[in-house]
Amino acid sequence: MILVYPIFLFLFGKKKRYRTAFKLKKIWSWFLSLITGVVLIRKGKENFPEPPYVVVSNHSSYFDIILIYPLVPHYFTIIGKAEIMKWPLFNIFFTKGMNIPVDRRSRTDGHKAYTRSVEELKKGNSMVLFPEGTIPDNVPNMRRFKNGAFKLAIEQQVPIVPVTFIKNYKRLENGGFLKAPASPGLAPAIIHPPIETKGMTEKDIVPLRDKIFDIIDNALPKQ
Repeated sequence: MILVYPIFLFLFGKKKRYRTAFKLKKIWSWFLSLITGVVLIRKGKENFPEPPYVVVSNHSSYFDIILIYPLVPHYFTIIGKAEIMKWPLFNIFFTKGMNIPVDRRSRTDGHKAYTRSVEELKKGNSMVLFPEGTIPDNVPNMRRFKNGAFKLAIEQQVPIVPVTFIKNYKRLENGGFLKAPASPGLAPAIIHPPIETKGMTEKDIVPLRDKIFDIIDNALPKQ
């Protein structure tokens, strides 16, 4: 991370370099997986449609953020909790200009994040959201999904791609930055068929949310 930090710092200096920075993020993610012995196994990668779309995934580990880059084939913007910006070195990986940090305690911050997400989709860029909002204490079980991702997809009439990370919680457990137990091994991810939102309205938000929750949940190991 120390070696690539100056390069990221330069690339994030101007918006016109973001695409190059994104490519470097993909390479860095693969490299990080390689040296830690975490092998991403993608099942259903043919299910990604043409962008823009919204990727919705379970959130069981900080490794989710790393592995989402080699998983999703197209350029995307990711929403994550603002606390990441306080992590030394790693915070450059989640720079404000390219991604969207949001303070979950602030309604104003949430509104700004939503507005920015709409702008990204209108540009033709995809979005990645973890609708649980945080990593649950009892992973792999999921927390109840928040409505934002589904409202966004319906409002912009773009498909949602559900993703299930099966074992990320075993690769890097929840326990704080540089404090959590970790181990090498397989990190399978299932890319489910996209769910179209064309013709859906606000009344479909909750049914859509529950449907996608079930799709992701049914692929998880039960404990």
